[in-house]
Amino acid sequence: MNESLVRFLIFFLSLIAFSTLEFFFQYRKRTQSRKSRWPANLAMIFIGGIAVKIALPTGMAVFSELASSKEIGLFNLFEMSFALELALSIIILDLLVYIQHVLTHKIDIFWRFHRVHHADTDLDTTSALRFHPIEILGSIAYKSFWVMVFGFSYETIFIFEIILNFMAMFNHSNIKLPHRLEKLLRLVIVTPQMHIMHHSIHQYESDRNYGFNLSIWDKLFGTYISDFSSEGVIGQLYYRACSEHKLWALLKLPFKKI
Repeated sequence: MNESLVRFLIFFLSLIAFSTLEFFFQYRKRTQSRKSRWPANLAMIFIGGIAVKIALPTGMAVFSELASSKEIGLFNLFEMSFALELALSIIILDLLVYIQHVLTHKIDIFWRFHRVHHADTDLDTTSALRFHPIEILGSIAYKSFWVMVFGFSYETIFIFEIILNFMAMFNHSNIKLPHRLEKLLRLVIVTPQMHIMHHSIHQYESDRNYGFNLSIWDKLFGTYISDFSSEGVIGQLYYRACSEHKLWALLKLPFKKI
């Protein structure tokens, strides 16, 4: 089966599964209806996907193949089993995504685009898809650079991207997990109850819990908090009205003065 089709099927089934679970096991009450938010959130990932296909038709595979053919990158200097290579690649790539996420909050030009994601007044599975197309292109460029540095294979990149997309939809979902299960899962991975604090309207909380996949990075680098210390309102102070969450408004948001 074609790799792109496999990735799309996993993405689509994950989206349907988490959205369905949200309906039956809702964690928080919505402040806006799905109808007012979902069309723009879903459209953003569609536009972003088109932008990537135009800019880089084969994705990061071209950089992986170049690194392999030219024997560039750390992993191309050593012989190792695929299992070890995959494990190391997932850990390193996840750390690099954590660092990237921190940078999008700390550097103003990056934050202008990333705040499109943070402006969402509710958090659910579709929030994981709500990234500005320019930020998506920037993320591909960032990861492509590290593909060349480390020489990650196409297979490991493919698997990591599937895991990352799946986990992003999971930890943005509005699913209430049983307390004991959530605490157990949080020892290893980022849960919805852990990640939602990163979307707090207060910066002292939104500058915490940056992880998308493994929870260890926040604990290791001192950016972890276990619970809200505020009232738990999420989003951005300046973008509360429904009209500010339409597609055109989201595309313009990075260029809007606060």
